[in-house]
Amino acid sequence: MLNPEFFDAVSFNCDVSDSKYWGYFSICTLLLRLRQLFKIERNLEPWESINNDEILLWIEKKEEKWKELENAQLIQLKIDDKYYQPFDAEGINSNILKNGLIYGAGYALFMKPSFFVGLVYKHEKIDGYNIFFIDKEIVRDLFSSSGMSIGNTIYIRLTDIKYRLWEDLYGWMNKKKALYENTLSNFGNPVEWKYPFEEFKSLVDIYSRIVLYHEIAELQENVPQWNEIIKKTDNSKTEHILRGIKDLIADFSTKGPLYKAVVEKNKELLGLYVLTQGAYQKKILKQAIFQIEKALLSEDWRKIEEIRKIEYDRWKNNYDKILEIYKIQGFDAVKNLTDKIFEGGIN
Repeated sequence: MLNPEFFDAVSFNCDVSDSKYWGYFSICTLLLRLRQLFKIERNLEPWESINNDEILLWIEKKEEKWKELENAQLIQLKIDDKYYQPFDAEGINSNILKNGLIYGAGYALFMKPSFFVGLVYKHEKIDGYNIFFIDKEIVRDLFSSSGMSIGNTIYIRLTDIKYRLWEDLYGWMNKKKALYENTLSNFGNPVEWKYPFEEFKSLVDIYSRIVLYHEIAELQENVPQWNEIIKKTDNSKTEHILRGIKDLIADFSTKGPLYKAVVEKNKELLGLYVLTQGAYQKKILKQAIFQIEKALLSEDWRKIEEIRKIEYDRWKNNYDKILEIYKIQGFDAVKNLTDKIFEGGIN
């Protein structure tokens, strides 16, 4: 059993990170993340209600703590009288995996330090990668992502997936587009689901495979110099675009979720992939998404594969252009190019 001091130290580092980066989030995003964090700290499911007075008091205390920690630094983590640097996930996990726990540490959007400790739900090995599916998260910071990769280790964070899908679900049910209705038809009406929501668990499982395929593809398509460029971004739009291009290359590659859906002829997986695209992807993939939706409704898998290849080549070309421009002209030229990409000026 781990000493509580370890969890306290991870929690402290999460608060230090949050104290320095909470201002990067929009008000709506910040409130949403705070609400999620409040529920997770209390081991509540996404559908469980909370007391408004209680969360308001919790937010006040959280803000007070952030003010106290504005100038604080990350601290080492102690396990069995040995100290570890906060980003030494491999060393820490070599000691805590035996307890069914796993530690994650990395840099998220805005280069925000991000940490968590969770319970291992399942472990798989695919293509030489260690895949950990993480259920309950005991400690974590404001930022969370469904997938995370460090070296040859991939983390699939089921808690984040649950919250993302639950927030979107009822909005999807109210949309009268055929793709929404067809994708969700196998799971029934959420209003009629009975606890423990087996239908929702099936959705979570499908989405976790999308995240897994994306993470594997991203690792295999990774070029270290791309991360070097991201570290130089002082503009959130530029960082979003660079990360987005990297995500699109992974998704459209032969290791990504679209290819897997085509090979498996998996309508639910591809439909869920399209439904969960963010605003950035929907903007620059508008025509491709329209074509994929149309082909999926007629189960024209050959057409979907054709679209996948075209989009992969398109974004890989942009990727290579950016790397070449960075090498020759530097970061300012990259920023100018990404602005054009976002506006649809480069193909």
